[in-house]
Amino acid sequence: MSERGMAVLALALAVAGCSTAGNGRLVKLDDPEARGLLVPGATTQSQVRQAFGQGTVVRFRSGWETWQYQYREGIPKGWDEVPYIGLVTSRLARPTKELVVLFDDHGVVRRWSLQQFDDREIRPGSP
Repeated sequence: MSERGMAVLALALAVAGCSTAGNGRLVKLDDPEARGLLVPGATTQSQVRQAFGQGTVVRFRSGWETWQYQYREGIPKGWDEVPYIGLVTSRLARPTKELVVLFDDHGVVRRWSLQQFDDREIRPGSP
């Protein structure tokens, strides 16, 4: 790699090194707090929206829906596609926290899931 290429790589990593993406409200959310906020059979969509904002929605014909929230630390995935830079960034860990909430057809929480993972663990076709 040329000196110019190394300089571009260093600059890109310095600029993007501390970036995050997603819902910052998830940063400190843990299971005990989630249990208090997301009570199956009681918590409504309005209450979830007030606590976390509007999530990414998947609606089902039955009227049920899921709301998904994510928070990811590290360099954004877009850098993986940049020549030379992607050789480094695609190997970096990107810790991710994800909250998924399932609502029934009355807009009441039925189930929820809070998990943390390293997005390198996720592969196309993984369950």
